[in-house]
Amino acid sequence: MTIRRKGLTVAALAAGALVLAGCGTAGGKTNSSASPSNNFADTINIGIEQTPDTYNSNTADANSVYNAYVDNLTQNGFVKIQPDGSIKANTDYGTYEKVSDNPLTVKYTFSDKAVWSDGTPIDFDDALLAWAAYSGTHPSGQKAEDGSEADLFNAASTNGWNQIKMPEGKAGDKSFTLVYTKPYADWESLLSGGFVPAHIAAKQAGLSTDNNDEALVTAIQNNDTATLKKVADFWNSGWKYQANLPSLPDVALLPAAGPYKYDNASNGTLTLVKNDKYWGTAGKTQKIVFKTVNADEMVQALQNGEIDQFDPSNPTSDMVSQLSALGASVKVEKGESLSFSHVDIDTGKGGKFEDQRVRQAFAKCIPRQDLVDKFAKPIFDGAQILRLHEYLPSQKDYETVLAQVPSAKLYDTVDIAGAKQLLQQAGVKTPYKVTFKFAGQSQLRANQVALIKASCDQAGFNIVSAPDDDVFTTLTQPGKWDAAVFGWSGSGLIASGQSIYVTKGAQNYGRYSNTKVDQLWDQIVQVTNPDDAVPLKAQMEEQLWSDLYNITLYANPGVTAYSSKLTGPVYNPTQYGSTWNAATWTKSL
Repeated sequence: MTIRRKGLTVAALAAGALVLAGCGTAGGKTNSSASPSNNFADTINIGIEQTPDTYNSNTADANSVYNAYVDNLTQNGFVKIQPDGSIKANTDYGTYEKVSDNPLTVKYTFSDKAVWSDGTPIDFDDALLAWAAYSGTHPSGQKAEDGSEADLFNAASTNGWNQIKMPEGKAGDKSFTLVYTKPYADWESLLSGGFVPAHIAAKQAGLSTDNNDEALVTAIQNNDTATLKKVADFWNSGWKYQANLPSLPDVALLPAAGPYKYDNASNGTLTLVKNDKYWGTAGKTQKIVFKTVNADEMVQALQNGEIDQFDPSNPTSDMVSQLSALGASVKVEKGESLSFSHVDIDTGKGGKFEDQRVRQAFAKCIPRQDLVDKFAKPIFDGAQILRLHEYLPSQKDYETVLAQVPSAKLYDTVDIAGAKQLLQQAGVKTPYKVTFKFAGQSQLRANQVALIKASCDQAGFNIVSAPDDDVFTTLTQPGKWDAAVFGWSGSGLIASGQSIYVTKGAQNYGRYSNTKVDQLWDQIVQVTNPDDAVPLKAQMEEQLWSDLYNITLYANPGVTAYSSKLTGPVYNPTQYGSTWNAATWTKSL
């Protein structure tokens, strides 16, 4: 399956969504050897279904869950989101204090000890570059695919940052202050991540890095577009990896700020080692290795000892049965995750689903209950059709909101006759061709598209199954897709999903636009009491279903599986996955 981080507020990208897709077989070889002093293995191998594709996971085309799994160990922030969605201050990295509510003002101070793994201090230039990249305040003068003016920085999300004034300070400062132009609901989670090494971006853009990157700081403060374009060009694409990760770029370009740093990559396998410059609590195991393994081969790889842990992107009944058969040699934890599967459609001008009647016809023929029964219920018996976008059945406000959204139940059952009638009313020629994209590595998504095709072709559609190994790049290109099935993975925060729904939002791939939805989001992101967001989101949900923004399918069941030799893994239903605490894991021999 493919899961994308849902509008992560850049740092965590606090809910922007991650991508999961099975690909390849176990790559590379690593050996676990005993540490002579503590009798623990010096290497832990983690299975992932898709290779990480970039060092900078904050761009719109690389905001993947697999990058986040690595970032959990190599990057850092002022807070850490816990598995229950709570926020915990990360005092190793620095401190923060809300100094005013009107205007909302927060002062941050990096730890005096905070340095990148190359020894460069983490300070004001890193914070200022984060603001420049995520604020959406640097127009490029060029048109985006949707006709809007593109920003120099191709950020995955501008949520929160787009209402912050440029931080004031000078190169080398350890403190900076964020002043908001209006309240922002998720302000505390905003800096849970999102920092990249400004000195690397500056140097690669041809700038001097003397005096704590004074040249970069000056360029941002003076809004020097010509200079910032060079910085943004590298920020957008300079940290990308080659497809399938045959190797890493020069590791000098990839300094870390967490307990682990980049060492090497080969054949889809990424190796991290302890960061000897890390000033906080050191990792407990010398090496953490991420191995790319086909989803269908994960259990076998765990049984053989090729991997020690994995989070399946979408577990199947066969997988759970296979894990159970391994007995006491493995531990399995299950629960509902904060990710969900859905079908996105291109509703923009000229899109195949521009006409609302065609959208309604498509929704009427998608067999949502069959999809739940075949792909979710075998893992979690309580699985059900997901009828909302911003709330999942496991969340306390789900039923409260659902009761206020009458349109949410209009497409629970298949209605072939109704779908045919709507296509006829729309005046489209049938069979109506729909290019249906999904992650090329995912057999699950292929099976789901086949099930949808079997139903919708009866209604007058011609569903063309279109696997795509780079599906999230394709989704940013209108005209190259009509429908797509993937998952959003969130954190449960209030405002993180904004960029998925608002007009010209960075993660609004289907080009949906509704003034009322935009206005509601303007209010949602400013609430200071979470309860105040509930009636606003209920109105938004009704509008999304009335317009038929997309078709939600089900909340994904979650599983984490690991060798009984491991100590430390904890199931994490949020977008950060089980590696959120992997620095604390040990493996006995």
